[in-house]
Amino acid sequence: MATALEVMRERGYSPSTTEVVFFAPAESVCLSVGIHPSTLYRHLPALRAHGLVHCRGHYCTLNGRTRSDGSLWAVRLTPSWGSAARVGLDYLKGHYRVLGDDIDAGNTAFSQMRESYPTRTKAQINISHILRWALSEPHKKPVINDSRTTRRADLERIFDVPQVRRQERPDAIYQAAVAISQALGDHDSARFYMAVLWGLLRIRDRGAGDYFGQLHIMVARVRADREEQFARKAGALLVSRLRAAPFWEALRSTA
Repeated sequence: MATALEVMRERGYSPSTTEVVFFAPAESVCLSVGIHPSTLYRHLPALRAHGLVHCRGHYCTLNGRTRSDGSLWAVRLTPSWGSAARVGLDYLKGHYRVLGDDIDAGNTAFSQMRESYPTRTKAQINISHILRWALSEPHKKPVINDSRTTRRADLERIFDVPQVRRQERPDAIYQAAVAISQALGDHDSARFYMAVLWGLLRIRDRGAGDYFGQLHIMVARVRADREEQFARKAGALLVSRLRAAPFWEALRSTA
């Protein structure tokens, strides 16, 4: 229920919403509540019989073969009334991840369980393991730890870039670029945003100015313009504003 409510808030659903459907591997659900998969599958029939939860496996094609890439979960938000939770056919036809990319990057539910297993206890519920998948958006990048796609996407990652150790810079820049692309709905330009972040980092390293705060403000404003439908192509708008920024020429010189 807590996961469904968080997904509802992140997606901006109406308060009158009675059911939420989201994608997440069963292993991540088990990790979140600290139970073994056999325990989950033992209790699912009872939850479905009461109309509270409905789970359906989701399948994709990988290397010419049909593979399971996770599950779809329908959760009813009104336990005492309303129709039984049900995963509709339209959801089963949806695309939720690029399985091959996630496997190559090591971002799978099994690796997530291995990494987090020592701290997994029944007394500690951590729905972030589910939200990592439920709030991700399918595009040609592997799922990351915080893949939220609504206006609460973590643009604060921009400020992490100049603060991390040198060996951690590539990952910090990648995550900040993904956060920008998610905020602007411009997933095809993640490489460009990475180049911008690298350029700003080089400018800062040589003592020529710190412009990460300005970039954060610019991205937030473009995101707001996009949400208010003042910008049909948020990525193009950000590029035009970058070109008008006082640090643009210095940024170009770092390319």
